[in-house]
Parts: sequence; C-alpha cells; structure tokens
Amino acid sequence: MTDWKRVTGTQPDKPEEVDRTSSPSTVYLHRNIEQVAREIEGSDGETQTVTEWQYDEKEMTVEEYENMALMKSVVEENTSGIVESVTQFQKDAVIDEYTAQLIEEGLI
Repeated sequence: MTDWKRVTGTQPDKPEEVDRTSSPSTVYLHRNIEQVAREIEGSDGETQTVTEWQYDEKEMTVEEYENMALMKSVVEENTSGIVESVTQFQKDAVIDEYTAQLIEEGLI
C-alpha cells in the first residue's frame, strides 16, 4: 500500500473513487477529485486550454483492498451494537456514581 499522492490525469471522464479495472493486481483509491483547466502552448504557438483531473491517489493490492473492505463491513454491521454497549456502560457508571454520592450524604 502506498501513501496518498497528488496526481493529474487526462482521462475524459471523472475518475472513480475506487478503480479496480485499470490493473489486475492493483486497486487505485481516489479522493479530492477536481477538474482543472490549464493553459498550454500548442505546436502552432497558439495558447490552448486543456482540462485535466487532479486528485489524491493511493495504490493497494487487491488482497489489501478486499481486507480493508471486509473490515469496513464488519465495523458498519456492528456499530449500533458498539454504541449501545458504550451508552449502557456510561449510564451504569453515572447511576453507580450517583448512588455512591447518595450513600455518602446519608440519604440512602
């Protein structure tokens, strides 16, 4: 897996956020995709405007990508259960603290 790097592409269509088709062994991740216009001098000396895509790109193997997708899926499936567990833990801690305070003050 590589770090994110800023790249420029000249493809006519906007790059996909996940590109699994350009290479059989590499998955390309794209983010911050924007279309930009740039002035260049043509072979006839005239200035032309060309349109390019600029984006951040990360490369990873197909295996790395599939592992990342599986981890993301597991986290998304279990998020509500995790939140419920944390919320219940917080409620229990608050009740325990309040009960201890009442006992300390001699109210129960």
